[in-house]
Amino acid sequence: MPKLSIHMILHSDEQQKYLPFLFESLQNQSFTDYEFILIDNSSHAAVIDMAEAELKKLSKPYRILDAGGNVGFAAGHNLAYKATHAQYFLLLNPDMYLQSNVLENMVKFLDAHQDTSNVSVRLMRWEFEKAKEGFSNDIDAIGIRLFRNRRAVEWLTREEWKKDSENSDVRKIFDKSAIEVFGASGAFVMYRRASIEKVLLPEENLFDPTYHSYKEDLDLAYRLRNAGFTSYVLLDTVAYHDRTGAGPRNLGDAAAIKNKKTQPYYVSFHSYKNHIRTLYKNEYWQNFLIDLPFILWYEIKKFGFLLLTNPKVVFVGWKEIFAHFGYTNAARRAIHKTRKNHYQGIRRWFLFE
Repeated sequence: MPKLSIHMILHSDEQQKYLPFLFESLQNQSFTDYEFILIDNSSHAAVIDMAEAELKKLSKPYRILDAGGNVGFAAGHNLAYKATHAQYFLLLNPDMYLQSNVLENMVKFLDAHQDTSNVSVRLMRWEFEKAKEGFSNDIDAIGIRLFRNRRAVEWLTREEWKKDSENSDVRKIFDKSAIEVFGASGAFVMYRRASIEKVLLPEENLFDPTYHSYKEDLDLAYRLRNAGFTSYVLLDTVAYHDRTGAGPRNLGDAAAIKNKKTQPYYVSFHSYKNHIRTLYKNEYWQNFLIDLPFILWYEIKKFGFLLLTNPKVVFVGWKEIFAHFGYTNAARRAIHKTRKNHYQGIRRWFLFE
């Protein structure tokens, strides 16, 4: 059995443009002990046929799993997780290009750090329309960061990666080879299966299947943190990502509102309902009470903005929350049983600025 299983979801013919680049970067990897699981979330024959042609060129074991339609990121990856038993598995978005040492460095890090549940790399922005000339020096993401109000952001997104950066956080980490983070972006992260087995949701699910898409990586990051596991990003290892839904560089309210105005309905809808459920399932009541004014004010502002600009997100979102409350409650009970971290131990991850 291969040491690593790579899992990728395809759901649209628009993703075809990325596949030659992605598979070229996989062909160049120094680590080769892997299998590939492709989840067909689309029933679009063209993109699946193209992916299979590229898979054949890799000469690695592969399987194509038919999800029976677009069941979403969460349920699609649940399907792949249950179909494999490799020591490590990688969630891979198609809009990526990997440096040749990426898989090798990630596997070596997990081999050497048995208490680490997952690892990612420094994700950099890719201006895809420029092809390989579009590999930029701007950060796409270095892990997930949380504010005291529990707003989750991709850390350092859009900041320039340079030693004399105007951003003090970039300067502090520039010479480091790796850094611990709260959690990793679901676009590109390698998990240790033995760690994941300890935090599975009801029905042996990796992700909450009622989420469909968005915030499932945050939910899993919470679960792993609460269970006492660590998460790292390798700063000396790079992959490029053409993120179409990137957040703003400025993290203030005005920038957040401007970003929300441009978000497609399905992004706002899934993000809104899933964020609330993530907090309900994972928060320690002590931390929730300590930070209640900050959490409540943030949620009130978000509720009011959406009610004025896109009320369907709020009404349909809460309808979904109530419709899936049975599974959410069962998941909450399962999460509480896996907790090993003290409530104060997780507070260091809540930014106070």
